[in-house]
Amino acid sequence: MELPKITVPTYVVTLPSNGARHRVRPFLVKEEKMLMMAVESKDPWEVINATRQVITNCLVDDDLDIEKIPFFDVDYLLIVLRAKSVSETIDINFQCNNMVEGEICGHVFPVTLDILSSELVKEEGLEEKIELGGGIGAKMKYPSYADVKAITAAADVDQKILFIQKCVDYLFDANQIYPSKDMDDAAFSTFVDGLTQAQFEKLENWTDNLPHLIVTSEKKCEKCGFDHKIRYRNLDSFFL
Repeated sequence: MELPKITVPTYVVTLPSNGARHRVRPFLVKEEKMLMMAVESKDPWEVINATRQVITNCLVDDDLDIEKIPFFDVDYLLIVLRAKSVSETIDINFQCNNMVEGEICGHVFPVTLDILSSELVKEEGLEEKIELGGGIGAKMKYPSYADVKAITAAADVDQKILFIQKCVDYLFDANQIYPSKDMDDAAFSTFVDGLTQAQFEKLENWTDNLPHLIVTSEKKCEKCGFDHKIRYRNLDSFFL
């Protein structure tokens, strides 16, 4: 017996990084199962690979390689897919930190966020080209989705240096350019070990201030009456 065929809608998504427009479809039951199984495994790489596969499956256009776009574009694609597949809103519990007669109010109340209103926040004045002195410097880039999620999930203190390496497009001096794709971990670690703390902090500042997506909302605390302007950043937990 031939069963009914479901028509799946498509939507146009505009990437935050460059304004490019791509068509996507909602993720299906089979893809939701894939994500749930990955989350239940508690393996960061399982989650990363499942997320990349689901997004790839849901891209109607085949001219977008998610391995080559900035991590926040992938995050945004996941937000749109979640919104179109499940719900365009998420509910959070927010704690009021308004001071009332010398004490924090502390009242916890629900807030509904419209995730499709998410916006990309970039740090002003963050330069891609970082001069380290003596004609030496680094040209920075936005890391991939896998780089961000895998290193964020890792506990090893050396991951900070590895993350910086993932954000370096190339190093340069007065005579030559040294592409990051040609560097091994040991060589880059040796390079970092030779930096002063001030020089290292210039590179670290890039990784600490990468663009991020936020959702804003406003709500009054029912207990103390304070009007909160909420800027919510921790979106990942609602999509996986």
